[in-house]
Amino acid sequence: MDREGGEAMSTDATEGAPEQQPTTTSALSQGPPTWAMVLIICAGIALLLGILAALVIPPLARVHEEALRRWCMSNVVAIGVSMKMYAGDHDGQFMNLVGSDGHTEPGVSAAGTISRLPSRSGFALLLKERYLTTTRVFVCPSSDDRAADEGFPSDFAEADLEDLVLREHNCSYGWDPTKRNSAHATCAIVADKPPAAGATAANEGTAKNNSDNHRGEGQNVFYNDGHMKWTTTSRPETGDDPDIYLGGPGYETSTTDAKIIP
Repeated sequence: MDREGGEAMSTDATEGAPEQQPTTTSALSQGPPTWAMVLIICAGIALLLGILAALVIPPLARVHEEALRRWCMSNVVAIGVSMKMYAGDHDGQFMNLVGSDGHTEPGVSAAGTISRLPSRSGFALLLKERYLTTTRVFVCPSSDDRAADEGFPSDFAEADLEDLVLREHNCSYGWDPTKRNSAHATCAIVADKPPAAGATAANEGTAKNNSDNHRGEGQNVFYNDGHMKWTTTSRPETGDDPDIYLGGPGYETSTTDAKIIP
């Protein structure tokens, strides 16, 4: 075969063969790098969890606070009922107040002088005489207060009276030591203690005078007829008292106007 014939055949063979396309790999077919996929998945999970938290946590918080409020309510009822029992056994008188030396004095003297001792000191008599058998009942679970520590007497009946006086951070409740069991049925007897900053006349009967125990949302109040009420302002829903934390002039002799003090 001559050279020209060979070249012709070679050319014909080349021309007849199917044309080969260059091999390429799409970037999309490879997919994103592994680390990018992880980041995308984590971001999606975080977003989903954030949405779920926004939907679930507020209702759970409200349910939790409602449970704590009811726990607090049971504490106030226990204290109030114990006070009523004490008064029934002590000629209609609620507890005297207890000084640091163990002496006792009424909330208001026969001369009309109002005691300056804290109302919580009177709770020592409820413990001493076994009307209450635990100090935990004096702590609102919604407050920052804590039950009396290990240094507190364990045998209330044998302890000295002054040693049973609760410290301020061991007691979440207050009462009006000027009142007797003969007070009006709608008179507040014991309740969540007043705000730490103090109730003011400018905020009389409003939520601004609410106790700190429940984040300022309200307070549990036990009345002299034995009923309990949750109030969203410092003004009782029944009776003539304009504010349970503010005693008006002459409140110490009133049967309706209470002044709950810590």
